[in-house]
Amino acid sequence: MDSTSDNSKLSFISRYHVILKSHYFLFFSAYGVVFPILNLTLRSHGLSNTEISVSNTILKFLIFLTNPLMGFIADKSRRFLTTFNILVVIYSIAFTILFLLPNIKSHHIQADLHYLKPSEYVLDFCASQEVVTKCSSRSDCGCSYQAYCQRENYLFNFTFTMNSNNIQKRLKDTLKSQCGIDYRVSIDEVLLENKLDFQSSSMIKCEITCSIPFFCHGLRYKGQTIYIFLYGILYIIGYSLVSAANAMGASIGFSSLPGADLFGKQRVWGTIGFGIIAFSTSRIYELFRSEYVYVIMFNIISILTIIVTSFIPMHKNEKKTNEKKQKLNLSTLITLFKNMDVFIFLSITFIWGMSYGCLHPYLALYVDEMAPCQSRSIIGFMFLIASISEVTAFYSAKRLINFFGPNLSSIIIFLAFSVRFGGYYFISEPRFFLPLETMHFFNFGILYVLIAQKADLIAPPGLSGTLQGIAHGVILGLGCGIGLIVSSYIYIVIQQRLLFLVFAILNIVAAIFYSIYFLLTYKKSSIKNVIVSTDNNIVLEEDANLNQESLPSLAMMATNNTENKQ
Repeated sequence: MDSTSDNSKLSFISRYHVILKSHYFLFFSAYGVVFPILNLTLRSHGLSNTEISVSNTILKFLIFLTNPLMGFIADKSRRFLTTFNILVVIYSIAFTILFLLPNIKSHHIQADLHYLKPSEYVLDFCASQEVVTKCSSRSDCGCSYQAYCQRENYLFNFTFTMNSNNIQKRLKDTLKSQCGIDYRVSIDEVLLENKLDFQSSSMIKCEITCSIPFFCHGLRYKGQTIYIFLYGILYIIGYSLVSAANAMGASIGFSSLPGADLFGKQRVWGTIGFGIIAFSTSRIYELFRSEYVYVIMFNIISILTIIVTSFIPMHKNEKKTNEKKQKLNLSTLITLFKNMDVFIFLSITFIWGMSYGCLHPYLALYVDEMAPCQSRSIIGFMFLIASISEVTAFYSAKRLINFFGPNLSSIIIFLAFSVRFGGYYFISEPRFFLPLETMHFFNFGILYVLIAQKADLIAPPGLSGTLQGIAHGVILGLGCGIGLIVSSYIYIVIQQRLLFLVFAILNIVAAIFYSIYFLLTYKKSSIKNVIVSTDNNIVLEEDANLNQESLPSLAMMATNNTENKQ
């Protein structure tokens, strides 16, 4: 029957997949409310950069486990919509509690103001390295240090700066020290306004604060460990379930659509929703200056997501009806992973995941180090260009992947990563990074659709959600986690800028290696696909609709194994 006449009989909502578009728009809109500010929220609530980094590292490896697990549960129960909605409820509760938890309470930094000799004064205190570097690098942006001192009944305060010329520092000898480094800062006599008679008192007690509060904090109050633990647990659970829901959303899309090539045009509405709501939320927050803005908007949109998702029409995929459904067991998965094409597919997603581990959060940190006063503006424009490129990619993904083929598209993505990382290394002015963000067209838009289509293509009957979860778990979990660890070592121990050169070379090497592999396998498949008929002397060529690059399904693999045994 003609598909065109069938489409004409459908309602407007069904013909244009309005419910599925709304699902992606709302899901990623809720994501856009909290994603840009989650780490900033943790830091503003009192968590240190180290604690946030540890939470993010654990998160990546948990994503590698939760994504396939949630996909497996959905495949086993065949209730994708119900499973998705349960995930939305759980992570909404987790993030709501996270925002409502009390801040981690810390003492002010305790300091001693000393008189050494006429016109020479020093301020001694113990603090972490961040106290000095974060605020001092932003002195042009308005960040300053204030010392509040008391001598007997006389209170006074003064503002001072810290730089390499007026600071002496000594690393604490004992491992039990919680503050890290002893600092001695020279204080100009003019700052004290000559109001004090230091000769009668050689030391005065002071407290140090910063104009940006979370840059300067001392030792924490007792009993704060439980809150630190809760922040980490809620952040990890919430974010990992969001990632699992994201992967499951791809499976829902493929189960709802008549063809996999329509996925990109539906998913693009998620990016549109993310951009609109992320920007709108930031403006509303500027108006009210309350974190309740995030809590209220996030929960309202999450409730709408659950309602809309419940009405998505799910159809049985032809592959699931025409082929014998596979049993969900360990031997089935092992058989799948033994296939070389599946292994290559997952290894490619692993390297892309490592590249993501380098991009986030170290690109933003690098920009912040190079241009601390303009970093938020530059990063905002970088996200804007990346989002526009992503929207364009989703609309053109079908044509581009069909034109170049999945394998050549994979090589182009590697080269786009190389151009992007190479630019970060060789360009010294962060404002010139903006053109490089157009590479997000390939590094996320085309990449996301390509992975989703390939995972759906090679998934055996009954395992689409599981394989989608594995693919997303590898790129956003295992690969990103390993990349984050490697990036942390290079960025902190070796050199910040060198990090991007290393990953540029890694992607070039990967592009060369996989190009050779695809070329060799293409030649072998060309030979195998030519079947010579000995009776009629007719040469038949198998269908090359997928550019001779489609991966065999598990059913085909099982059939081949049966034939070999016979």
